[in-house]
Parts: sequence; C-alpha cells; structure tokens
Amino acid sequence: MTVTQLPEQYTTRPGTPMVGPYSTNQMDDFYTALSRGEAKPSGLMNLMQHLIATERCTPGSQVLDVCCGRGLALPLLHRYASTIGGYVGLDISTANLSEARDRIAALRAIYGERFPVDLVECDVAKPWPDLPPIDVAIYTSALEHLPFDLGVASLRNTAAALAPGGVLYLSTPAAVGPAPRPLQYRVHVYEWSREEIAEGLRGAGLVVTDVMGLLPPEPDAVAASLTGRFGTGAADWYRDLAARVPKALLDTVSAVAVPDVATELLYVCRRPV
Repeated sequence: MTVTQLPEQYTTRPGTPMVGPYSTNQMDDFYTALSRGEAKPSGLMNLMQHLIATERCTPGSQVLDVCCGRGLALPLLHRYASTIGGYVGLDISTANLSEARDRIAALRAIYGERFPVDLVECDVAKPWPDLPPIDVAIYTSALEHLPFDLGVASLRNTAAALAPGGVLYLSTPAAVGPAPRPLQYRVHVYEWSREEIAEGLRGAGLVVTDVMGLLPPEPDAVAASLTGRFGTGAADWYRDLAARVPKALLDTVSAVAVPDVATELLYVCRRPV
C-alpha cells in the first residue's frame, strides 16, 4: 500500500491528546453520558459495536481489545460474555489504561473475577508482546487515530495475533474522495476510504465476511438506500419509525442496514483457517 503523508492543515486540532504521532482522544463514555441523561449517537454507536462483538463471543474465547482505551468493552463482556477465557487490552496511553484499571476494579466489585484481564501498554504499530492465540479481536473507533502507515502495521499485527478462524471486529469512519482529504472529525489523524480499508485488510491476510453501518447519513439518504435494498415498504417503515422513535436510537439501529451510505462502518473479518 502507498503511504500517504497528510498536509499540516489535515492533522488534529491543537489540544487533542497525543502520544507521539497518535491521537489518544477517546470515544464518548456512554455509561457516564447516560448517567447524565445524554444519549449521543456516537456513544450509542460505541455501545452497539461492542454489543455486536460481545454477543458473538463463544465460551472460552480469548479476546483482544486493540487500542482498548478506557476499557469501554469490559462492562458488556462481564455482563454478556462472562465465560470467555481471557481478555487482553493494548493501548499506548498510560492515562487510558489507568482509567481501564479503575473500571475493572469497579466491575470486580459487582461480578467478581469472571475471566483473566491483562492490560498492556503497547504501541500497536510496533512488535507486540507474546499473546495467546486470539479468537476475537475488537478494534473499534481507533484506527483513525493513527497515521496511515502505522495503521497498516497495526492491522497486520492484529491479523497475525488471530488464531486460524479468528474474527476481527474493526470500525472506522468511511472517508470519501482521494487522499489527502479533509478530516470529518478534527480529533482524528487519518480517515480511511472504503477502498483503503479493503486493501489494508486483504494485505493483512483477512477476509471480510460482513459490513455493517454504525452512523447513518441524512434521513433521505437512509430512506433511499433502504428502498434500493428492500423496496419502498422499507422506506415507509423507516419514515414511520422516524416520527415516533427518538432520533439517536433510530440512527444507531437503522445505520446497520445501510452500510453503502453509512458514515461509520463495522467490518467483520476472519483469518482463514
């Protein structure tokens, strides 16, 4: 793949938390936001993608959380995948891992020690420590916080850590147009196009088995996409729900069905056996 250097005007804004070339700005903590009565689409999206991965974890699975940040996947794993064999979280930020440890302590006070948890301070684009063969890798809302070439390296490291048949859940914004391109979110470092993601995953030796939307475009684009996939009845159903269901919830659920126009995507990938 060709490494693209971003012009200065496309880099993250001043004040964005950085460790070396990485942005360590974190996704909305939906647990904290909901306790304040906030239901942000970005937070609900994060809940959705972690639920999708968690509910597909089989008993005994070894789970890897790439760029785990504050450990936002851990509460769902404790609640819905308590029989996994173990969890490893990798992150470059000492501060993020400190928050994750606090979260683990709070969870163990509720659930006890359901499965082994190991947090490792690690640059995911450099050689990784020895890990057990990984059955499920979660790499959500983080790839866009790395420069392109380091993101490529991180995908290859993730694929190499997967056991044969292992599954990766990768989410990232869907950028449009040739690079260099303006960032949709100024806290990001590089946003990948669909073509770049496809090539990056293929180059890492992974096969994409499903693509889901996570954040939708404007309602008219959602309705048009639903019509194209399922017929006019689907668009009528969506518009009927839009008149009744809170927008943040409907956006999160409807996006799954319109990956062709969604602005954030979840790729389900498998390492061949």
